[in-house]
Parts: sequence; structure tokens; C-alpha cells
Amino acid sequence: MSAPVILSAAATKGGVGKTTLIANVSAVLADIGLRVLMIDCDVQPSLSKYYPISHRAPNGIVELLLGENTEEIIRSTISNTVFPNLDIVISNNISAFVETEVTSRPDRAFLLKSKLHSQYIQNNYDVVLIDTQGAVGPLLDTAAFAATCLLCPIMPEVLSAREFLTGTQELLKRLQKGEAMRIPMPQLRAIIYAQDRTNDAKFIASSIKDFFSNTLDDRRKLLSVAVPAAKAYKEATTLRVPVHCHERKQLGKMLPAYEIMHRIVYEIFPGIEQKNLRGSCFNDMASLLQEEVQS
Repeated sequence: MSAPVILSAAATKGGVGKTTLIANVSAVLADIGLRVLMIDCDVQPSLSKYYPISHRAPNGIVELLLGENTEEIIRSTISNTVFPNLDIVISNNISAFVETEVTSRPDRAFLLKSKLHSQYIQNNYDVVLIDTQGAVGPLLDTAAFAATCLLCPIMPEVLSAREFLTGTQELLKRLQKGEAMRIPMPQLRAIIYAQDRTNDAKFIASSIKDFFSNTLDDRRKLLSVAVPAAKAYKEATTLRVPVHCHERKQLGKMLPAYEIMHRIVYEIFPGIEQKNLRGSCFNDMASLLQEEVQS
């Protein structure tokens, strides 16, 4: 089996849509039949609470990062959501001690990467998606070093755009140091997130597009599709369901979330579009309306 594709959210500013994007891209991939593992590498465990859990593993991200690279340890960190093909390593008690421990490890660049290239992960998952904290730190760097592609949401507002230009570019400079350890630079796919119809948002979005077309190379691209500032995304989060299942039909001028999320997946994974794979919303989720396991 080949190593899974590993996508890591990358943004050094919080509140830009990382968790929502990771959760919903993961759900589309699982819905079309890929075996997906989400990893919550954020101090604030938002992804861990995003979807209902049917089986909660005894361990989580702390053990995945700092435990031995054995099948027993890795399996003990993986919980199951109620959705088929969609598993998660939850964020469990990431403390300042854990971050200090990661920083002090000489192999910190490989802590997550080595586990995700283990035989167990290769045999059981096609795609791994990692949610990260919205701040510079060892956990963000460890996740980024593990990734084959960085997924960077950018809100079309001044602070978010500025933070991308500074914080994310600094992250890329740090990742370049990994080449000395034979860790290839990941590709980067940015996406404009929560774009509204104001002239200010349109102007900033246009400036972001100009930056990518004039500055970055083919390995660092801005997706042509943007996620709109639509209520469907907040509603789906509240209901704890994938947004592509919550809004399947077009109600107004705006494309439905079902179409937008599929277009995002197609741009990141062109082979999926070539095969014309589309989700069925987990067969309309009729058998998935069960209560979350409390543990």
C-alpha cells in the first residue's frame, strides 16, 4: 500500500475557518468512498467535537505524538465518527508540557510524519487531514512537516490577508529547513474563505488572487473556488453534520454547499473529478442518526 495523502491546515491566525474546512473536506472524501482519518492537533479541540463519535478510543493526539511507533499505540488513538470511512484522533489534554516535550525532541520534525507513514496507517487510510492551532508553535510545525499539502484558508479581510502574507510565509521558510533532513516541501493550496458580497471583500479577494498569480509558483496555488459567507456552514456546524449534506440544492444565486465542497475536493484531488466521483450524503444518513457515545 502507498502512503496516504496528508493535508494539514496551516494558518497562524485563529478564526479563519480551518476546522470547518478540514471537517467538511474530510466528510466529502469519506462520502465518496475514501478511507479518511482526521487528526485534531489543536489545543482547542473543536474538530474533536465537530461530528458525533460512535466509538471513543482510550488515547488521542498526545499519545500519537509522544508514544511509541507501534500498531498497538496508533490503533489506541483512533476514534470512529458515526459516518462511514471517517475516523478521528481527538485532541486530548494538550498542555504546555506536551508542547515543551515536542519542542525538546530532536526528532520533532518526524514525530507525526513517522506515525502517518506506518504500515497500519498505510493499510487503513487513503487520506489524512490535520487540524492545527491558529498560532505559531511546535504543533503547527510538526503537522506541517508531516504534510504532503498545506491547506490555507484566507478570509477576505485585512487582518487575515496580512497574517497569511507574514505568518504563513514564515512557516514556509521554516519548512525549507526540512529539506536538509530530506523532508520535501509540501505543496500549498490556499482558499478564500467566508467571502461576502461587500466591495471591501471583493477588493481584498482580488488582491489575494493577484498575489498568487504574480508571486508564487505552481506548487503554491489559490483554488479558483471560494467558500461564501453563507448561513449553511454555521447551521451544519450546529447540527454536527457535513455541510454538503445539509445544503444539497441551490436556493438562490449562490451555489449550494454540496457543489462548493465537491469543487474544492476536485481542485485538490483532480483524479477524483476525472472519475466523476460524487457523494451520496452517506446514503442520506438514514442509519446514522444515533446518539453520540458518552465516554
